[in-house]
Amino acid sequence: MTSCRAQPSTLTGLSGRSPRRAASPGPRARRAARPAAYADADLDGLFTYCLSVMCEHDAAIAALGEALALAERQQERGRRPEAPEVARSWLYALVRWCCLRRLALQRERGLGAGPRAVGEDAQRRRELAMLAWPEAAGTSHEQREALELAVRHRLTPAEVARVLRLTDQAARALLTTATCEVERTTAALAAVDSAHCPAMATLSGDDRRVLLGPTLRRELVRHVDECPACRLVAQRAMAGLGWPGTAPAGRARLAVVRAPRPAVHAARLAVRRARSQPGPRWDRLGFPVPERDRAARRERLRGRAVTGTVVATVLAAPVLALWAAYRGAPVTGEAAELEGMSASAPDEPVDDGGGGARRQPNGERDASRPALPEEPTEDERADRRGHQPSAESSPEREESREAEPEEPTTPAPGELSVDAVTTDSGTLLTLTVSGGSPVSWTATADADWLLLGRSSGTLWPGETLVIEVLVDTARQPAGPWSASVTVEPTGTRVTVEGTGGEPGGEEPPDDPAEPPEEEPTEPPTEEPVPQPRPA
Repeated sequence: MTSCRAQPSTLTGLSGRSPRRAASPGPRARRAARPAAYADADLDGLFTYCLSVMCEHDAAIAALGEALALAERQQERGRRPEAPEVARSWLYALVRWCCLRRLALQRERGLGAGPRAVGEDAQRRRELAMLAWPEAAGTSHEQREALELAVRHRLTPAEVARVLRLTDQAARALLTTATCEVERTTAALAAVDSAHCPAMATLSGDDRRVLLGPTLRRELVRHVDECPACRLVAQRAMAGLGWPGTAPAGRARLAVVRAPRPAVHAARLAVRRARSQPGPRWDRLGFPVPERDRAARRERLRGRAVTGTVVATVLAAPVLALWAAYRGAPVTGEAAELEGMSASAPDEPVDDGGGGARRQPNGERDASRPALPEEPTEDERADRRGHQPSAESSPEREESREAEPEEPTTPAPGELSVDAVTTDSGTLLTLTVSGGSPVSWTATADADWLLLGRSSGTLWPGETLVIEVLVDTARQPAGPWSASVTVEPTGTRVTVEGTGGEPGGEEPPDDPAEPPEEEPTEPPTEEPVPQPRPA
């Protein structure tokens, strides 16, 4: 059995055409081939980091939405790091930059956390309590941040160095010192748990782990160092760790808060739709540069400019002095000619100012020379032209030539945009301000069964706020209903629709039968007494 297979001909001389090349992928195909800007699995860790820095859920959601929008923008421009070991630390660096920027704005404007939605306080307090870490009470701010990234978020020391903009050696040293402090606190807590020392029980109290702060931790560690019994208990508890600072990071499993994905995506879309989008400066690796690094760089550049100016002035001073001396010195042979010259001025005609013949130095007129015509005045020029001089004087014209002072420019008024997104738990309203001035807003609902997360506030240009609209099932009417939420000063009305259950679970009764038609009766002859209308 034989088979044949058609082979493509490589001869192009007969047809005069060359084989067609494969079509190159278009821009959409190239964008689809790129990896996503972020993974959904990273949202929980990123939101937990934002919550630990901002300590408030709404602020953490807004910061995470801004960071995801920045990541998508860099992805579209092809500036996202492609290496997997760099991409994760790059996302945490973006989130850290957004959180630090928002904290700086809050300190400058003196803004605090706004009111939260009804029924969410308990849940949010539980989530914030999950971030507590009593063993890290004795660490500094830098040590705590490095420990959170390494232990809670499982970043390697190299990734921690990229996020905090440190060298690998500095990051490892920071983690080592922080681990030593955590081990000392753990040993002190082990001595507290043993309950063998009355002094330790007096210091710790009943609820020691929740109320453990830097001051109480310092006293506990000092007592462990001084008390032989507590020191022995601490040594037994830390016997299997080996050298201080070398405990593995995987021993402690810290909780991670689940991110509210609908609210985060609503904040991300609001930032993408905003007209003015603040962004950081990027270094050569594509990581954002913090504001303090930019300020230090400006100071260094300013110092270099001042130093260069001073050095140039010092070097140019002798050259300028030599040039000035050479310019003022006489040329060779010029001194002899100056000695033979008289100091008297030559006889020049002197004008008497009257417009007549010129006078000689002795006061006599020179009749050989005709008198020069006198310069006509402004009135004479006007008479020659055949009209009188204008009433406006020259000083007024000079004043008109002067540049008018520029009026101070006022910032553009702020514009408030409202976006609504429907979720399983309720409706999310996203407020975004663009322009040059802040906007004070209010939100009101026309139904008492609609609960608003926030009802008023002030937003500055570039800020975004997410308001959650919840439905009180105990107050909502039975059957289909419709209500609206009005946002001022734009007057935007957002309609919220829903269906309430029947009270008691009973089916609604059938429509009653139509009443029988009544025969029309004659109207009374007497006029009815008008009733007073209520005010």
